[in-house]
Amino acid sequence: MVVVINAVNNEFAIASGSNVNVTTEYSYFDYPPNSTRDLVITSNEGDPSPYEFGVGDAYDLSWSGNGGTTTMADATIIRSDYVGPGQGAVVFEGLDSGSGELVQLVWSPGFDLEGWYWSNGGSRSQPNAFWTSDRDTSATYQTICFAQNTRIETPSGPRSVQDLRPGDFVRTLDNGAQPVLWTRRHLQVLDQHSEKSAPILIRASALGPDHPATDLIVSPQHRILVGGQGQMSHRFRTEVFVPAKALACLPGVRQLRGKRAVTWIHFACARHEIVFAHGCCTETLLLGAMVMAGLTARDRACLHRLFPASPDSSQALNGPPVRPCLTVSHSRDHLRKRKALQNASRKLQGLKSGQKQNVFICDYTPRQ
Repeated sequence: MVVVINAVNNEFAIASGSNVNVTTEYSYFDYPPNSTRDLVITSNEGDPSPYEFGVGDAYDLSWSGNGGTTTMADATIIRSDYVGPGQGAVVFEGLDSGSGELVQLVWSPGFDLEGWYWSNGGSRSQPNAFWTSDRDTSATYQTICFAQNTRIETPSGPRSVQDLRPGDFVRTLDNGAQPVLWTRRHLQVLDQHSEKSAPILIRASALGPDHPATDLIVSPQHRILVGGQGQMSHRFRTEVFVPAKALACLPGVRQLRGKRAVTWIHFACARHEIVFAHGCCTETLLLGAMVMAGLTARDRACLHRLFPASPDSSQALNGPPVRPCLTVSHSRDHLRKRKALQNASRKLQGLKSGQKQNVFICDYTPRQ
């Protein structure tokens, strides 16, 4: 299946000529982002996971601006980072099909690159730089989904996620029973080139007693609630969302790299919600720019009818997120620090226990 994505005009810019690879980690913008428009990103026929923008993947690009239309065939992704809820940074590199010149294009789905440019002192004579190297190799961009046969809590009991239809109600943590407004499913074929998008398996009770109650499979960027509701409260002091992939460093959580294919289901409610999947608190689909860009024109038109336009164009159709969202790297850093603190605390307690024992023995040593 070939996927065509039409990017938002303020979410991409290019670098070419001497502005490319100013260092091994960044390039300069040729022009402000508002100098280019109409970016079309087209996946290659046979791409098993066109919604996963992994380093090394190739796409055909075309855009307008600066005197004409430019195309790049088989532009290779050299950077793919998740930078926040519904936001990312993807850098393509390839040759201008007309001039043969090396070009890099930075695309920031869900993020106002143009506003950032001007807010950070950008000018035509002294352009800002953008990172070209991957900042977080663990955070490849893709849509969040539930695996087929995941059981979602509803007012009448658990139901398989693929059986949910618009109008059906699901049980939410914050707002009681809420109707499902939109659902979608797709088959993802997995191979050695899509290991980063392999499903995440969360074993029963890996996050706390009966959380989840039985094994749960989700996509790598699917956010899991931690810091409350019986889910890892000992490691997070407040309730936050973390991507499932960030938890793969924990016992009972791992990536299923051996799977050949997986059918993903996602569903959206009027607001971003926390639902119960196998007893685990996790999120519904947040309809951000990245999700919208990857849909067909018919799907986008349907969603715009279902959800009133937001006055903030940078916000998801059903946003904002209902809890703060940590990135993969921030989540893992936090878990490492908490583990180090707990180890240090146990060591200190051991030393104190040993000191008391020595005093006790000394007190009962006969005097000479």
